[in-house]
Amino acid sequence: MKADLAMKRYSRTMLALLPLLSPVGAWAQQASLPITAPKADAAQVSVPVQAAAANINITPRRVIFDRTKRTEAVYVFNQGTTPVAVDVALIDNAMLPSGEIVPLSRLGERGAAGEAAGAKVRSAKPFVLAAPSRLTLPPGQGKTIRVRATLADGADTSEYRTHLTVTTVPAPDTGLTAEQAAAAEKGELVLRIQSVFGISIPLIVRGGEPDATGSIGPMAAATVREGPALSVTLRRKGTTSLYGNIELRTAKEIVGVARGIAVYPEADEREALVPLLRPLKKGEVVTATYSADDGKKPVAIASGTYTAP
Repeated sequence: MKADLAMKRYSRTMLALLPLLSPVGAWAQQASLPITAPKADAAQVSVPVQAAAANINITPRRVIFDRTKRTEAVYVFNQGTTPVAVDVALIDNAMLPSGEIVPLSRLGERGAAGEAAGAKVRSAKPFVLAAPSRLTLPPGQGKTIRVRATLADGADTSEYRTHLTVTTVPAPDTGLTAEQAAAAEKGELVLRIQSVFGISIPLIVRGGEPDATGSIGPMAAATVREGPALSVTLRRKGTTSLYGNIELRTAKEIVGVARGIAVYPEADEREALVPLLRPLKKGEVVTATYSADDGKKPVAIASGTYTAP
C-alpha cells in the first residue's frame, strides 16, 4: 500500500513540473517525460499521455489603460467538451530580441541578455486588479474576468505592463489510482501525464500619450514550420510599445502577412518571422510595411525593402 501511495504522489508531482505554454501559444500540447527507473533491473518506462482537458480562448487580445480608461471585461471561453477550472494571475514577462516572451522568473536561464531585458520591464502589477482568481467554465460556455487599473496622479509617463494569464487546473482525480499503478508489469513504471494549458494577454497602463516610433532594419530569408519565411527586424524608439501587422508585398501581390506583432519598451529591436505564401523568385523585390493595429484604419509605422538573392 505504501508503494501505491508513493506512486500516486509521484504522478501528481510530474504534473506540477510541466511547463506552461508561452503567452504567444494559444493551444494545448501533449508531453511526455523520460523517467529513470529506480532499480537497475527495471527494463523500461511506459508513459501514457492524456490529452489536454480543455481548449480555452480569451478576448480581447490586448488591453490598454490610460487616464480615460480604467476598467475592462475580459471574456474567457471554454471551447472544449468537458468542464474546466482555470486560475487567473498577473505575470510579468520580458521580450527578448528574438521576439520571444519569457517570464521574469526564468530570465536567468537566458544569460546576460535576458537579465538586461528584465531589468527594463516596468511592472503594472501595482496598478492592476483582476477578479476572480479562479473560474469554472462549463463546456461551450464562458465567463468574465473584471480588470481595473489605477494610476496615481502625477505619475510619470512611462508605460507599465503585466500579462493576465489564465491556466487550466488539473482535475482532482488526475493521476493513477492504486489499482492502475499496481497493474504495471514488473520492472515497469507507469505514469499518466496531463499537459497544462495557459494563455495570456498583455495589460498595459500608460500615464501619458504614446511616443514610440519605429523603423525596419535588415531582412533575411528564413524558414518556419509551414515553409519559407522572411525575417524582419523591427526597431523602436521612445518610452512606449508598438503594436501592429506586417505585410509583405511585391509589385503584383501580397506574399506574406503577420498580425499582432508587438515591440515592447524593453526591446530596442526584435525579430519577426513572416511566413511567405509562396517562395520568392530570384531578384524579386518585396516591400515590408509595419502598420499600427488599433481597430481603426491602419497607419503605417515603418517600411523597408528586400531583394531575394
